[in-house]
Amino acid sequence: MIFWAERLGRSCFVFCVSTVAVCASADQHIHAENLQIWNGAQVFSKSCLPCHGANSPAALDLTDPIALRRRATTAAQVVRDGLMPPWLPSESGAPLKHSRRLSATDRASLLEWLDQSAQGKVQSAVVTPRPSQECEIAFRVADGWQVGGDPGMTLRSFAIKQDPTMNPDAPKFFNAIEFVADAPGVVHSISFLWDELGYAARLDASDPAPGYDAVGDIGLQVSASSGGVSRLSTLWRLPKGYAMKIPIDAVLVAEVHAEGRGKVESTAGNVCFFTPEFPCKLVHAIAISPSRPATIASACEAVSISIRAGSRVQSIDVFAKDAKGQLQCVLNIPKWNERLSEPWMFDPPLALEAGTELIVQSTVNADAVQTPLDAHAAAMSQPMIVVLVADNDADLIREK
Repeated sequence: MIFWAERLGRSCFVFCVSTVAVCASADQHIHAENLQIWNGAQVFSKSCLPCHGANSPAALDLTDPIALRRRATTAAQVVRDGLMPPWLPSESGAPLKHSRRLSATDRASLLEWLDQSAQGKVQSAVVTPRPSQECEIAFRVADGWQVGGDPGMTLRSFAIKQDPTMNPDAPKFFNAIEFVADAPGVVHSISFLWDELGYAARLDASDPAPGYDAVGDIGLQVSASSGGVSRLSTLWRLPKGYAMKIPIDAVLVAEVHAEGRGKVESTAGNVCFFTPEFPCKLVHAIAISPSRPATIASACEAVSISIRAGSRVQSIDVFAKDAKGQLQCVLNIPKWNERLSEPWMFDPPLALEAGTELIVQSTVNADAVQTPLDAHAAAMSQPMIVVLVADNDADLIREK
């Protein structure tokens, strides 16, 4: 009897251990699934909600659980296809700030979360508070221009005078630009330059509609030579220690790219230029294109790069060729998409030696070769690249 009881006890013990092992294995499996879903929510919050939160630049609020469930399948598909989160440059170029590329693990977690349709409200996006800065000068941009239902990209340029009540003799500097749109998502990008010759103002005055129907830099320095913003990056900021100068009495030229969304909408918004921290290095622009390379006169640091190109362009490569003939890939975009263009910041700033040649290579979409060119398409059929650099030997700006 004791032997049977002992055997029964052993049998019970073995059974219990096995059961616990099975339960533990199941718990670990459930925990692993929950952890992946939780990680997916974290990835969604970090990589998706900055553009798809309340009042988002993409004008699609996915914090609404009903909207999210309705669009979860489509969202998962664009993530699988690599279209979202939008980030055009490949890893072949110099390191860039604010990359939205997803690791394989993060992508899998995000897809798992989207495939589960994410029941209920998603957690809020974590937004880093912007450091408090003084607005050096503010402008109202694109007032009066509206786009309708045509989904095609269009552009219009605006010449905006500075506020005459500000001290015209005091030099002004900025290191950040912010655009707050009246209708987020309509404007895809805005590139800025300063017109000291009055040419843009004359073009604006000759066109009866708001602004003028041409690229902003006709007869001027290249557009984006004073920075830019986009639907994806509404706040453009130079690294600490760098700044740009606003020429006295110059007119701000804003080249606005927009696209209709099936209804009449305003492209207008407010633009603010923020004062930098001093001391700082002054940044200036170098413009290049496939037909116009540029050679660096003195050693410098490249801090930002912007591209303006139309839908005919398929791929873009920017190289730095040093005095010994060695090539360095600065930026590689294997599949260009003008709707996803934005200014990019080098992180850290890219050192360029004196004598370095900046070169652009691009290809054209074969399907677009047969498309008739209007004036805008012709102007953007080759990519125009603007690299903002600070010379190493430049004097520091130490006061306003």
